[in-house]
Amino acid sequence: MASDRAKLAVLIVGYRNPDDILRCLRSLAASDWQEFEIFVCENGGKEAFETLAAALLGQERMLPCIPDEDDVADAPAGRFSSVVKLRFQNRAVIVRLGLATDNFGYGGGINAWLERLLGTRGWEAVLVLNPDTEVHENCLTEFMAKADQGFGMIGGTLVFDDAPDKIINYGLQWSPVTGRVLAVGRNLAAGTSPAPEVLSRIDTISGACVLVTRAFIEDVGLMAEDYFLYMEDVDWGRRRGKHRIGFAERAIVRHVGGTAIGSAIDPRKQSFLSVYLSARNSILFARRWAKRRWLLHFGWGLLHAVRYVVIGAPLAAKVTLVGLMDGAQGKSGKPDASVRLPQPG
Repeated sequence: MASDRAKLAVLIVGYRNPDDILRCLRSLAASDWQEFEIFVCENGGKEAFETLAAALLGQERMLPCIPDEDDVADAPAGRFSSVVKLRFQNRAVIVRLGLATDNFGYGGGINAWLERLLGTRGWEAVLVLNPDTEVHENCLTEFMAKADQGFGMIGGTLVFDDAPDKIINYGLQWSPVTGRVLAVGRNLAAGTSPAPEVLSRIDTISGACVLVTRAFIEDVGLMAEDYFLYMEDVDWGRRRGKHRIGFAERAIVRHVGGTAIGSAIDPRKQSFLSVYLSARNSILFARRWAKRRWLLHFGWGLLHAVRYVVIGAPLAAKVTLVGLMDGAQGKSGKPDASVRLPQPG
């Protein structure tokens, strides 16, 4: 029999970025919400997993816990070859680290834990967090209060780590004409809230920090895994059906962005893997949601490749073309060895 869960489960996917995860966990440790557990999926292999576990036991002085034989979350099985169970030294919040058997991408890493949670009782919501985020102490409380108002997918005040007075976005809006994803509210002053008509245009909450209820997951299903990275959050929101999107303006979350994959605001510094997945997944998403209009989106993608040439990034333009063609051919999931990306520099 599976053990009862705390009311809130916090899910984090890492890829060889222990410093980000440590910072995120420190912020969670200061939370004024009491009933939560943390589940980390390390996609970066055994060495990264062991490095993270050692840092938590040493630098963060977490305490090891004995696994519960009746709790499916503690078992090294399925998508996890190893699970380490810890807790914060000064409060009884459990932190589980799972070593993924492969790099499952963002959606797959989230689903690896969600699949186990669905077989347990008690929990009411999950908070999906990027590892390079830092939550304010009242963040979890504000999210859960909004969930109690009947919203199924909830975002908070997501701000730039180096400019916490500016909003990254209220949420994301996908254009069925161009296929571009608009960050709604970008660069507005922190502390502002979206007007109802603005909130109604949002397709989804950014996967960097999104709370979804148990009812949402049971009705809508898990995150799509075929994107590997990017667009899985938009896909989740587009499938939400009757579940309303809410905004918890007092839930403040600082976000660095792109620390694992190397994406950047300046397109000339964006990693080629980020460029490739952005291009490929825009077409995969359009084939699913825009039907025959995906060809129009392909055309907009070509213009994006031209833009890279104009700004002096010809290799990024080439990678964009590879991504667009792979998306048109329906290639999905983890990029395989056949994808030859040039190295930046």
